[in-house]
Amino acid sequence: MVESKYWVWPAKETSALQTETLEAPGPDDVLIETRFSGVSPGTEMALYTMAHVGFKDPDNHYAEYPHRGGYLNVGVVAEAGANAQEKCPPGTWVFSGATHSQYAISTPGDSGWAGCWALPEALQAPEAVYLGLAKVGYTAPYLAPAALGETVAVLGGGLVGNLAAQLYNVSGAKVVSVERDDFRREVALGCGLEAVSSIEEVEGHFGGAPELVVEATGVPELVVEAFKMAAQGGRVVILSSPRGEAPVNFYSQIHAKLITVIGAHTKAVTDSSAATRLMIDLVASGKLALKQLVTHVEPWQKAPEVWDTYARGPEERLGTVFDWQD
Repeated sequence: MVESKYWVWPAKETSALQTETLEAPGPDDVLIETRFSGVSPGTEMALYTMAHVGFKDPDNHYAEYPHRGGYLNVGVVAEAGANAQEKCPPGTWVFSGATHSQYAISTPGDSGWAGCWALPEALQAPEAVYLGLAKVGYTAPYLAPAALGETVAVLGGGLVGNLAAQLYNVSGAKVVSVERDDFRREVALGCGLEAVSSIEEVEGHFGGAPELVVEATGVPELVVEAFKMAAQGGRVVILSSPRGEAPVNFYSQIHAKLITVIGAHTKAVTDSSAATRLMIDLVASGKLALKQLVTHVEPWQKAPEVWDTYARGPEERLGTVFDWQD
């Protein structure tokens, strides 16, 4: 039994620190003491600002208040149940989908976001929280793999867009990140990506229209732009969660161009554990960059200030990690 502090959002753009008592983990579970938790500027902030589309759906019980934010957590196993001892004995560093909390109960190798996975020594660090967003970015190449040398334009240089572009790069595609913000574009370059500042530059960059376009901004109008810029017979992957509507000319922009449209929600990845292990291997082997994505590490007590900063539209801030070691 342990007392655990955690953050909760009682209402829109409002946060409160609360305490709960966690019982000892069951035989298949582990008790994790959090070292770091990461901010997800997309989904998490949509929930914090009440912009998530689920708030309008009475059957959606995820997007509602009070809400415990966060799903990107790195910690150390403090206690392990009898059946979990072999996979994650006490002292094991793990990544999990736990919230912004001091302690959490999880199940080693479980599916979806509920489980936890052991980390190699190289990933016992703040940036490992973004293994979760690497798994989100992986949804695009999982559903729409690119052939060697195929041209791929990724719209948006946020965390998920950056990671999706890196993963296509690993596969041998010719990739360009399209990001108008100078700071995010510099981060992309630091991750080994090629980058341009506008959609208008893409065709000149490749010498033709891209065969695959990945929309990773969440802006509905840019989904339409993705249809327009894709090559004849090309593919468009909607990786973001577009929040709103935009008019589409289905004849000229999709039908006549023979465009294939692919919705890439994370639930499409049928084996979440395998995807997580793949992301761990890619980062540990140096093929996927996470460290460059962490632009700020803040004490966990400053979480409300950080969320408010993201809600206002931060400048020169990409990934923020809360340090729970104080």
